Formats: sequence, structure tokens, C-alpha cells
Amino acid sequence: MNHNFRGWAYWLIVISASIFLLPGCANIVPPSGGPKDTLAPRLTSITPPDSTLQFKAKKVTFTFDEYVQLDNVFEKLIVSPTLKRTPTVTSKLKTVTMVIKDTLAENTTYTFNFSDAIRDNNESNPIQDFQYVVSTGDYLDSLQVRGFIIDAETGKPDSNVSVMIYRNAIDSVVSKEKPVYFARSKGNGAFWFRNMAPGDYKLFALKEEDRDLQYNQPKELIAFSDSLLHLRDQNLKDITLLLFMEQDSTIKKPEDVAQEQAPAEEEADKKDKEKEKKKKRTLNISPDLADNKQELGKPLLLTFSAPVKTLDSTAFRLTQDTVFTPVTFTTSFDSTRTKLSVHFDWKEGKPYRLIIPKESVADTAGIQPAKADTISFAAKKESDYGKIILTLTLSDSTKAMVSDTMHYVAQLVSNKEVKYSGKIERNTWVQKRITPGEYEVWILLDDNNNGKWDRGVYYGTPKKQPERVVSFPKKENIKANWGVKIPLTL
Repeated sequence: MNHNFRGWAYWLIVISASIFLLPGCANIVPPSGGPKDTLAPRLTSITPPDSTLQFKAKKVTFTFDEYVQLDNVFEKLIVSPTLKRTPTVTSKLKTVTMVIKDTLAENTTYTFNFSDAIRDNNESNPIQDFQYVVSTGDYLDSLQVRGFIIDAETGKPDSNVSVMIYRNAIDSVVSKEKPVYFARSKGNGAFWFRNMAPGDYKLFALKEEDRDLQYNQPKELIAFSDSLLHLRDQNLKDITLLLFMEQDSTIKKPEDVAQEQAPAEEEADKKDKEKEKKKKRTLNISPDLADNKQELGKPLLLTFSAPVKTLDSTAFRLTQDTVFTPVTFTTSFDSTRTKLSVHFDWKEGKPYRLIIPKESVADTAGIQPAKADTISFAAKKESDYGKIILTLTLSDSTKAMVSDTMHYVAQLVSNKEVKYSGKIERNTWVQKRITPGEYEVWILLDDNNNGKWDRGVYYGTPKKQPERVVSFPKKENIKANWGVKIPLTL
């Protein structure tokens, strides 16, 4: 009895002291989680094993050292040679299971490339370029084809482009068949085919929205190799494919512009009726002027809100100086008849005024401006511009690759648009009147010496590769009233 009492009293004292010493349950700090997990899952086993010969399994199980998840595996999984039906891939706890739905061809090496689709469950750390290779025959094919995808017009590498290899050598194969081997280009434009069988192959690349691996849309970009790939006992590498669009998607016909504007106009009319307004639609004119200043050496650009049908430019009145001295000018329309260029040799710093009478212009529906339009502006000064002196040197390797008759054009690019360009004469190009800002420098290899980039032709006679542009990563900062020397080596 006394022994039990003493034991009970002892534990009561211990518990009371513990409660007294604790700062309170609300202030208990949980243990820290430690450093952030940055490691990708580690593969511990595969059934059947990688590099299996005489492969006949329909299910493959991958086991990892931690819980895993899948990220867009349907899009990222690439099987070469291609299959008619994409395998089903699922994850559960530490395993990933792939079920193969197609019958695999005999004596063929298959590569299942998961890219970065397998990731850990906590921090989504991916396994980069995860691959599984097996053969239905007695050996593994091991030949490789490597190269780069370059956007021909910009000179920049292009990523996530579909690169396709065919055994069929007919030209239309890229529009009619699925490829035998398939890969996608990386961020640096690189593509890499591994475990290929010997043979003669046709090589293409496509950048497409529908992802059907067939060249059948006018806005799709294509690249092709001029000759067959003869893959025998050596790997092929350093293949450069130039990506281009056969048709210029930026050119719009007048009827296309009208069709695009029709829904907006119908909606505007509908809103007007709903608000019971009887205000008549008018033809609006907008000048392309930055800070109300006109560029020297360039036409004044006027944009109309609808395609223009009739125009009497002789009724326009352009005056110079504060005393409104009339001057003579010319005009020209673009192909859509929505943009009018007013040509005149502007004098630096001079004020101008352009008067457009209401009756001088009408759109295809006969709509005119609400009233006469007066556009007041001033021409820029030479001191508002910067200047560059570019010198180009060809490396020995470039001289060996490029024809002696090749011509070169320098291009200054801002916001992906060529703002200034000119032929390089005697290894030098001088450009004045550059609007201050940061510019990329591109060099066009102008094969036909017409001063502009020419797109390629695949479905046509003769086939033609696009002209190539080389871009330089450094941006040049052009300042007002300042000259910059730019030495480049190609």
C-alpha cells in the first residue's frame, strides 16, 4: 500500500514539474524540414531489364527509390521506331508501369524516351532524358544521327521541333506517312537519334500546331535535308537543318482584311442598335508618329480603319514651316489599301501640316471621314539619331564552307523585327539615322544578292533551301548623337 502510494506520488511530481517547465503547447515549434530536396528519383530496378534482347513483354515496370509522379507523359514519351498506338503509362507510389499496346516488329531495336516526364512526388525534380532500350532481335542497333535545328530567318536555334526520319525516299512521304524515327529538338536546337539501324533515310523537321507529324498546313514550318542519310558503320553528326515557312503568313489580301473587319463592324452596329444610337460609322485615319515626330528619310505612314476604294491625293495639302509653305509630294498604297505612304524629303527640325479633305477618300462601302483631317508634326533632327560602323571578318572555316560569290547583308533587329539593313561592301556597313535603343545584329547570307531574306521551297520546282541568317547574342546599345563601332567575325 505504502509502496504504491510512493510510486504514484513520484510520477505526480514529475508530471507537474514537466507542465510547469513547458512554455505552453501553442508555442511548440515543429522540427525543421532540413535542406530542400534537389535530387531526381533514382532507378532501382526494371522488369524486363534495359537492353533486353528477344523482347516480347507487353508490360514494363520501373521501380525508384522514392515516390514518383508523371508530368504530361502522353506528350513527352517518344517511341522510335514509331508505334501506331502510344503505350499507356501510369504511376503508383514508387513504380511506373508502361503497357505496350502494339505488336512490335521483329529484329528491331526500340527506344522509349520519357524525356523529363518522370519526377519525384515532393519537389517535382525530373529525371532528365530517361530512356529504355530493348530489341526484339539478337542484338541492339547502336548507330546515331545528331544535329541542330536553326530558324533560317532569325539564325536562332529552335526548340521542341519535331525531327523525323523515314525509310521511304519519295518527296511526299512527309505529308503521307508517319516517320520511322522521331525526336524533338532541345532548348539549344539539338536533336539526337540513338539506337538506329543501318540504312538510307530521308530527314525532315516540322514545327506544327496540330502535332500530327505530317506537312499539310500552309503555316507549318519545315526543314529538309537535300540528300539521303547514308547510315552505315559510322554515326552522322553536325547536321544543320534550316527551318522556314514556304508561304509568307504576314501578307494579307484586301478581301481577307475586309473579312476580318466585318465581324467587328457587325458587332459595333449591333451595339449601336441596342443603345438606340443613330451615329454613322466613319473612316478613321491614324498617322504613324512617335512623339509626333516624323523619321528622316522615310515616308509618313497613314493607316485607314478600312480598305480604301477611292483616293484623290491631289486634294491633299502638305505645308512646311510656320508660314505653311505648300510642298509637292507623292503617295503610294500597300497591297491591303489600308496603309498610305506620303513620300517627301523631310527637312530636319521643320514643322509640317498635312490636310486631308473629307471628300478626298472613301472606303469600299463609300464611307468617308467625318470631317477634314489635319495632321501636324515635325521632322526629327540628325542629332536625334545614332550611327554604327560595322566591319565583318570571315573565319577560315567560314571561307571553306561559303561560296566566294556569297553576298552579306547586315540587319539591326528590335523586338524580332528588322529595323535597318544594308549590304556589306568591302567588309563594311555604315548606317546613319538609327533610332536610339538596343538592337540585335544579324548577318544574312544573301545568295541571290537581292538584299533581303528569301524563304525556301520544298513542294516546287526546283527545291530550294532558304537563305540563312547568323545572329549574334550581344545586343548593341545605340545612343542619340553617338557613333558605335561593331567588329564581327562570322
